[in-house]
Amino acid sequence: MTRGSDDEARIGLDPSLESHFAALLDRHKEAVARTEWSYQQYLPVATEQRPLSPTAYVAVETALLTEVNLPWYTAGLSHGLAACPSPIREFVRLWTSEEDQHATLLESYLLLTGSGDPSTRARSRKGMIAAGWHHELAGPFEGVIYTTMQEAATRTFYLCVARACDDEHPSLGAALRRIAKDETLHMAFYRDVVKAHLEKDPDHLSAVAAVMLSFEMPWSASVLHDFEERRAYLATRGVFRLSDYLDEVVQPLWSYWGLDGCASESAETRKAHGQLRRYRAALRKFARSEVPGGVAVGAAAAE
Repeated sequence: MTRGSDDEARIGLDPSLESHFAALLDRHKEAVARTEWSYQQYLPVATEQRPLSPTAYVAVETALLTEVNLPWYTAGLSHGLAACPSPIREFVRLWTSEEDQHATLLESYLLLTGSGDPSTRARSRKGMIAAGWHHELAGPFEGVIYTTMQEAATRTFYLCVARACDDEHPSLGAALRRIAKDETLHMAFYRDVVKAHLEKDPDHLSAVAAVMLSFEMPWSASVLHDFEERRAYLATRGVFRLSDYLDEVVQPLWSYWGLDGCASESAETRKAHGQLRRYRAALRKFARSEVPGGVAVGAAAAE
């Protein structure tokens, strides 16, 4: 096999790992069966049906605007993974069904508490969905890396917001943690698909570097027009700062995937190693300084 065909093969998912993907799918189904839930369980009781604070509202609305774009995420994943082994395609369908009630829970909570202006929020929802979701991922393997990071970042965002809301709205904290559990299970599936490829062929590291260095959430400025204002507002109030992204997304995945140990004779892989180390160092630098408003993830990559 030539170098060029090696690179082409790493764009997709390895069909020889199908039995491993099936085992991951079975693990996921078992975990979901043990923790099945319905959004009605987490709606606010009468004593908590009061408006959220400005910080809590911005955070929850931002999460809601992410969740309502589920049709576009499903379309993108289904198209990008259409030629992948059947356990991967089945997982995308399960993922969609499990994500479906997140937006319903968040919208219902905001309506019952009289938080924000429903008409303005409805226009934002329509605008978000109308904008769609676009990506420039090179193929299925990069897609799985991206979804791993996206699910990890979303999980972390929900947990950060839950901590910020616990005192004023305990039931909202519980609801956000319940959604975060779904995100954790989804992340674990994608994360372990990536790990299996890295263990079989360390040269998959180049794709990890390509995605990690350019990663941005789907509700970034390319889709949500006031994203930067929302991000800065929440960061100054201690909700989802760059340090959270580093400590709860990048570093755990770095360790779990064993990126430091992906040894290879490939010059491209060694280059990717260097890029990743510089990127992490830049994240640490910015996270330590953590100026008011924080910095965008991409700024660290630019360093």
